[in-house]
Amino acid sequence: MFSPNQLYDYLRYYCHSNKKNATIRNFTVDGSKLLMDLSPSQSPFVPHNDAIDNINEYDISNEEYRLNSGCIDMYDQEPIDIQAYYDTTIKQMNKSAFRMKFNTNDFVFSNSMGLYNPIVFHSEKNSNEVIAFSNNFHIPAYYWTNAITSRYWFSHFELLRAMGGDNRKRFGIYIRDVSGTREYRKDIINHVNNSKIDVFCPMLDGETFESDASASIEWGDHNKFDIQIVPETLFNTEKIHLTEKVFKPMIMYQSFILFAGANSLKYIRDYGFKTFGDIWDESYDDEIDSSIRLNKLLNLIDYISNLPTDEYNKLIKKTESIIQHNRTHFYSNVFKHKLLNELNGGMEEAVALQEESFFTSPGGTLFHYCNLYDRGSRRDEFKKFITPSLHKALKYTKSKSESVSKDIIKKYSHLL
Repeated sequence: MFSPNQLYDYLRYYCHSNKKNATIRNFTVDGSKLLMDLSPSQSPFVPHNDAIDNINEYDISNEEYRLNSGCIDMYDQEPIDIQAYYDTTIKQMNKSAFRMKFNTNDFVFSNSMGLYNPIVFHSEKNSNEVIAFSNNFHIPAYYWTNAITSRYWFSHFELLRAMGGDNRKRFGIYIRDVSGTREYRKDIINHVNNSKIDVFCPMLDGETFESDASASIEWGDHNKFDIQIVPETLFNTEKIHLTEKVFKPMIMYQSFILFAGANSLKYIRDYGFKTFGDIWDESYDDEIDSSIRLNKLLNLIDYISNLPTDEYNKLIKKTESIIQHNRTHFYSNVFKHKLLNELNGGMEEAVALQEESFFTSPGGTLFHYCNLYDRGSRRDEFKKFITPSLHKALKYTKSKSESVSKDIIKKYSHLL
């Protein structure tokens, strides 16, 4: 499959080979919440000026793609967090930038302004923040990016076979961060400590992890424990957003208990995987209230931990067929094609809607957000730095559609 960079390059090649008038932008620093890191590629297929000045934000003509194409912004690897984008970015902004007077949502959404309504690629379901983007001129496109990249990261484990191991622990858990949305993991750590759960946990032994630990598996661990406790990035949330973590037990020949948003197990099953509801209680997945869901999960761990050895062994025996199914399915062409069809189908539909938006939303988000700028006593600055770029955009529009350019002039003549 694709590494993250290969994935974004593929989408750029897709746009180029299909003559799609759009610019792919991704966060060039992994995990960044800084909107200036949401940048176009250095690909020769996407001409742009390296001197882009997002800080001062006066001369939008430096960003030519705003004036004659549309943005396709990849908010796909990490959960969308509008407030975090705002809080992180305003610290880096020039205090006199026009957008500094915007509210949180308009500030973030205007980062993608262009003549075409922007596409926001994401990997989360049941997301209020995706709805917020959609309600503000963005075109959402979903695909499970972490599944695609996991097939790349973990491809070399496919031919490895499970080895038996003596003195296996009942549970294993990998935790390297307990900050932000991951703070709930402290409750798991405290519980397994206080309840003296039989658990393999490198963090409890003082081990540290490299920043790329998410993309790796320590194969020697696969026969050290039976059930992997999977603590996802999001737990206290209405969202479903699953990362590579959920695939690690599948690859390591292990069953799993998933700490994530409600209905995450159902989400996994929708992709053809099986879970363990016929073997132990998975009603936690139905629970919307995160505090109740947490208690159900911890109670499940306690229940399995306290089973007599013979009953526990019978339980583990029942998981074997599901474990084999999940591992086989992860590496299967069925799963691969489902992911690629989802990506390509979402891309084609979103790009078609983006092209349509040029005609149905004259001026796009470029004119809309420039119209919201706090011009007031700064009309001379606006006329000097913003108006010339709007004229360039209007010139492009006229070359494509006389009627659309007339609609822009009619609605936004005060900006020109």
